[in-house]
Amino acid sequence: MAKAIAEQSNSLSIFFLKKHGYFPRGGGVKNGTITWTWGLSGNKNSIGIYVFSGPANDPGYIKLNYTQTNRWSGEKSDMNYKVKLTSTPCNYGGVRYWFICPLTKNGSYCGRRVGVLYGVDKWFGCRDCANIAYLAQFEGGKLRTGSLCEPDVEKAYDEVKRKYYDGKPTKKYQRYLRLREKMDMVWIKAARKFGHEF
Repeated sequence: MAKAIAEQSNSLSIFFLKKHGYFPRGGGVKNGTITWTWGLSGNKNSIGIYVFSGPANDPGYIKLNYTQTNRWSGEKSDMNYKVKLTSTPCNYGGVRYWFICPLTKNGSYCGRRVGVLYGVDKWFGCRDCANIAYLAQFEGGKLRTGSLCEPDVEKAYDEVKRKYYDGKPTKKYQRYLRLREKMDMVWIKAARKFGHEF
C-alpha cells in the first residue's frame, strides 16, 4: 500500500491541544471541536474531543467523537472511542502528555507513545500504523540535503510578508535567510566535492 502524506492527512496533535488549554494544570475535563478545511475545495472534517487529564500517576485519556463517511459506499459510521494518555516529567516541573497509539499492526497492539495521531480509514493512529510519511521524505535526489531541501527554502520565502520592520529584519525573513544560507553552503560543499572552486 502506498504511503499517504502527513501534511495532507487529518492529524491531532498533543501540542495543539496543550496550546489551546485542553490540559489544565493539575488535570481536569475539557471538550471542544477541531475542524480541518481542505484547500480550494473548502471541504471540512470535524471531530469532537473530550480530554480527561489527571496527575502523572493517572494521565487519563481522550475520547474522539465523529462521523466517518466511507468514500466508496457513502455509508456513515459514528465513531466514539478512547485513546489512552501517558505522561513524562518535565525538567522544570509539571508533565508532558503523549498519546498511546490505539491501533494494531500485523496482529499486535501498537501502544507507541506519540505526539501526533493521524487519520487512517476511520481510526486515528501513529504514523507507522497509518502508513504515513512526511512530504519531505518523498523529495529525493539532488534537491534534498539531510532534513532541508530547496522547496523548504522557497516555502520560507513565500511566507515572508514583510522583510523589515523598524529597520530590522522580521522573524520570518530572518528564518528564510538562515535557511537560504544553510542551503547555499550545502551547494558549495557539493560543488567542491566535484572539483569546483569558489
